Amino acid sequence: MNIVIFGPQGSGKGTQAEKLAEHFDAEHIDMGKFLREVAAMPTPLGREVWQIQNVTKTLVPARILQEVFTIKLNSLPREKSIIFDGFPRNADQTQYFEKAMSEFGRHTNAAILINLSEEESLKRISKRWICAKCKKVFIMGRDIQSEKERCAECGGEIIQRTDDTKEGILKRLKVFREETLPIVEYYKEQDKLIEIDGTQSISEVFKNILSELEAL
Repeated sequence: MNIVIFGPQGSGKGTQAEKLAEHFDAEHIDMGKFLREVAAMPTPLGREVWQIQNVTKTLVPARILQEVFTIKLNSLPREKSIIFDGFPRNADQTQYFEKAMSEFGRHTNAAILINLSEEESLKRISKRWICAKCKKVFIMGRDIQSEKERCAECGGEIIQRTDDTKEGILKRLKVFREETLPIVEYYKEQDKLIEIDGTQSISEVFKNILSELEAL
């Protein structure tokens, strides 16, 4: 089983991807996380990705995304289920994604869209803070009460990422609407799309996803 999962910022798609991977004993491919792993490798590709992420701080070009994606697929047995999180993000990536999947004897079984309003997305993400040292995530008002607190895990400073400010969130939501939602329509036309109400609790969202997958 191969599943792609979409959702705007704050929808909890990463959490649901992890839960699905555990439930189906599947590989959870978070492209952002995997790129960071590649950047830590002592290889020409690793050094190139590290340079992009830490020096030029620009978007990783399609050429590298394709190479990294192929490396990841090649490392997994064909019978291993995969939950894709954060990839593909636009039409060009989807075209390559489906082509590469086919070349590795795979196909996309389902695409899950976790719906969340812009207002709710802003509300959720604006409460998200992280440890500058260990990157642990904290929710203001639940895990911490003030930005002056220190990380309970490592004692690091707690900060808010630049793209988790209102301006940053709105920019990312605009990209999601303009670039990612058209991909959702692509899977909808293939009768592979599952839409879930993201305002529910984590457990309810997961329960509904499993129910819809079974029906599909």
